Amino acid sequence: MKKLLLIFISVFTFSTMSANATWNVNSDVKFIENANYISDLSENIALYQDEGFKISPNPSKNKLNIKLPASSENMTLEVFDVLGKRIHKSTITKLEASVDVSNWKTGVYLVKISNEKESQTKRFIKQ
Repeated sequence: MKKLLLIFISVFTFSTMSANATWNVNSDVKFIENANYISDLSENIALYQDEGFKISPNPSKNKLNIKLPASSENMTLEVFDVLGKRIHKSTITKLEASVDVSNWKTGVYLVKISNEKESQTKRFIKQ
């Protein structure tokens, strides 16, 4: 998903810059400047994505550990199965939390952390 998003943004940015750019004899230099801009943009997006919450171990048989990047009051943790059914909901008040997943069925789950301002979702695999 991250790679797909990066490719989409890079292509969109490059096509926008190409449509607005005026090309002259130094077009090779212009292309290199645009390529550097796209590279810098991709790195910034990757850094931003790494700031989200962390899931470990993934995959797991017994426990789902969640680490938040910063203290935030009343973060809601929700876990959904692939059909969209919510199978777990709790409130996280610390930087780290654990959920017992030993009774869950084997499969893929979506872990959503949210508050009134933002929401992040990651994939979790139960073995």
